[in-house]
Amino acid sequence: MGHALIIDNNIAISRAIQSYLEPLGFGTFDYTWTEQQALDAAHQHRPDIIVIGDDIETGSAINAARQISSDASIPVLMVSGNTALASQRLAEVGSYDGPFHLNQIEQAVDVALSHVPCLQ
Repeated sequence: MGHALIIDNNIAISRAIQSYLEPLGFGTFDYTWTEQQALDAAHQHRPDIIVIGDDIETGSAINAARQISSDASIPVLMVSGNTALASQRLAEVGSYDGPFHLNQIEQAVDVALSHVPCLQ
């Protein structure tokens, strides 16, 4: 079973993301709402996938995901209700797939996992 790190300040959205990921083989989850919490959680338990939402309380979810995935092949997904803003943020940081709507998470996971050799 995979481990997912969800970086978003809305617990309802985080739980919805979890409900989409569970049938895809993810069994454990860390929920964070600040950049530092995300870094600490990833240090404690290496995620197999990182899902970032629209906003966090402090710091940058994109920066946290970039730091966490920089030394490992960890796919990063952005799930957003505001695709225009999300696309703008993604354009500023480089090449990422997305953003995806919550109801597209299965497709997004397939895309993200196709970029890594295997899910551990």
